[in-house]
Amino acid sequence: MAMKKAMLPFLKSDAEKGAARADAAKQQVRAAKASLKRARKLFKAAKKSAKQARKKLEAAVAAARPPRKPSRRKPVRSSKPAVKAPVVKAPAVKAPKKAPKKAPKKAPVSRKPRRAGKVRAPAAKDHLRSASDVAKSVIERLRSAPPSLPPAPVILADQGSSNESPEVKPE
Repeated sequence: MAMKKAMLPFLKSDAEKGAARADAAKQQVRAAKASLKRARKLFKAAKKSAKQARKKLEAAVAAARPPRKPSRRKPVRSSKPAVKAPVVKAPAVKAPKKAPKKAPKKAPVSRKPRRAGKVRAPAAKDHLRSASDVAKSVIERLRSAPPSLPPAPVILADQGSSNESPEVKPE
């Protein structure tokens, strides 16, 4: 289709306007990237100062809190008596001993045995194939000839050999 000479100036001006719009859009993208970069820097600085303030607060709270007194733990009674080192005493005249009063025995505390850990089956070795292995096998299948079926047995029509199967006659 032939183009009229009158249309050429309009096309040139349209091309120049398009180029100018593209340049303006490019400048806007650059400005947006620069402002995003500044915003990231401000965010990182604010995050860092918040972390420092939090650490200072925790330190001040820890310093203001009175020191903890170590709690006295009750001695643990074991079923076996503790073995003490023998003390050597000078021989003295022994008086007949009175039987000491025995404290009633406490019932032993029953505790549940620990649960045995679950036995897990070992992971299958070929549970996942890589994408390249799958692709190779598909390509091989597509390139190979289709599987050939064994020939179908040929059944010949009435051969007249009565030796092979007896005929049953209805009465």
